[in-house]
Amino acid sequence: MRLVSYLLVWSRDTSNSMLHRLSLRVLPQLNLLVTDQPVRKRKRLVMLAPGLVAFGIYRLLKDVLPLSDPLVLLGLSGCVSALAAIWAYRQGRGISLHDSWQQDGWRLWVWIVGWIGVAYGMQLSLLVLAILQVFVGYDFLLHPEGPAMMAMIIHCTSVTRDAFEIGVVQRLAREGTVVPTFPNGEALRGWLPQQISIVMKWGGLAICGGILGSWMLASAVSGAWQPILQSIVVPIIVASLSLLAFFAGEALYEQGKNRRKIHTWLSCLWFWMWPSFTFALTYFLVLIGVASYVLRIDQISPMGFAAMAAGTGLMMTLYSLFLGWRKSYEEQLITIPENIQRCPFVMGMLQQSQAPEPVPSLLPHGNLVK
Repeated sequence: MRLVSYLLVWSRDTSNSMLHRLSLRVLPQLNLLVTDQPVRKRKRLVMLAPGLVAFGIYRLLKDVLPLSDPLVLLGLSGCVSALAAIWAYRQGRGISLHDSWQQDGWRLWVWIVGWIGVAYGMQLSLLVLAILQVFVGYDFLLHPEGPAMMAMIIHCTSVTRDAFEIGVVQRLAREGTVVPTFPNGEALRGWLPQQISIVMKWGGLAICGGILGSWMLASAVSGAWQPILQSIVVPIIVASLSLLAFFAGEALYEQGKNRRKIHTWLSCLWFWMWPSFTFALTYFLVLIGVASYVLRIDQISPMGFAAMAAGTGLMMTLYSLFLGWRKSYEEQLITIPENIQRCPFVMGMLQQSQAPEPVPSLLPHGNLVK
């Protein structure tokens, strides 16, 4: 139980790492705002430049900096990602950096630069390196140039996309659009202490399930196949727990309302595949990247894989539990058109939703009075 408590604190402190991406695609109103057709067209154009700039920076500095050192590569990736996040957020926000600093405040800018830029960019770089190592056999430590170039370009494009979408959300919220959940993790941090019992329950289940699945696989198979099998089997287990946690989060909000949502098999399958399996695989591979390229562990032990499985299971189950609760909460605040969702899972869910309650009164800039 103490271990679960420590991991919960760690999860809360790192809750901004990829929660913003899940929120932007799972929560209905956020998904509506960032998938509007004009926004999507503008976003495609914005995403072109940073990748090319990152490639140019890599070509210029590869003979100057020791980019074959993973820590140097990650440091450069973080710096480039921070610049990309600043530029992309500015494009989405639609005002000057000076005005944004005055209106949005330094806390939001620290989050944009520090989390969406530096931390998120480093995670994505480790993800790229781990994918190449585990599934392609293209080890950065043995062949640094190709993986390093891909890690620089791909992560920069993703950071640009997310920072631009967050800028759009902030601009629309300032213009008066209802934004019940801003994707910076504040809603999660406020929700955790209120639901600590159910969080401990699902967190403990996720930790035990991840450790048990990883240990059984390590006992059954050994050798060079361990990384790839662990990277497939553990996310399957975690994705299944995440799906159940999402439904538990919905039921938590619906308690006492005499309502029960009906889910189709297709909607469940979509949510299991994305985001549950996709992000479970992402977190697990990032942890493999940390072990291989930050800690320089040549061969990860069964205990190491079990620890990664526990962390991945806790993170994804916690996020899914919260998003299930938050999605049900949002559906009672705002009217969600059935045709707004690009995510098939959410579209299928919304078609089963009942009519929402009236919108509560608004504070300035679109914030809600709860």
